[in-house]
Amino acid sequence: MSKLSFSLLEIFGIDIKMGRTKHGESKIKTKLYRVWISMKTRCLNPKFKFYKYYGGRGIIICPEWTNDYTKFRDWALNNGYQEGLFIDRENPDGNYEPSNCRFLTIEGSNRNKTNTINMKLESCIIQEIIHKRNWLKHIISVVGILPH
Repeated sequence: MSKLSFSLLEIFGIDIKMGRTKHGESKIKTKLYRVWISMKTRCLNPKFKFYKYYGGRGIIICPEWTNDYTKFRDWALNNGYQEGLFIDRENPDGNYEPSNCRFLTIEGSNRNKTNTINMKLESCIIQEIIHKRNWLKHIISVVGILPH
């Protein structure tokens, strides 16, 4: 095993067969290739510190993506992947598969987490806030957040 292969195996816990890939992107490490490796690490490596939020919750990757980077790459390029976007599961409890994945900005992806709290403010409260001069203190008092 080469030193490079060993370090990738140790870091990601995934045996990447260097020299056997046909896409050639593992050697140049494109951003999309790193998205694929990161997705596999989250779901397949129990030693990864965030595994409990992915593979540990039963989130899996569809077999065609797990075993073939080129199939994942082709899907991604045909479904909105651009540098700077992140892979996101529409249903955060669903799997990594074509029917449940999309690419979003980090802000969009953060709104789709299992721990996101969405709040709805009534229009009368919003209008009252707009008309207040000291709107930040008013928001704090309406929402009930106490300053430190």
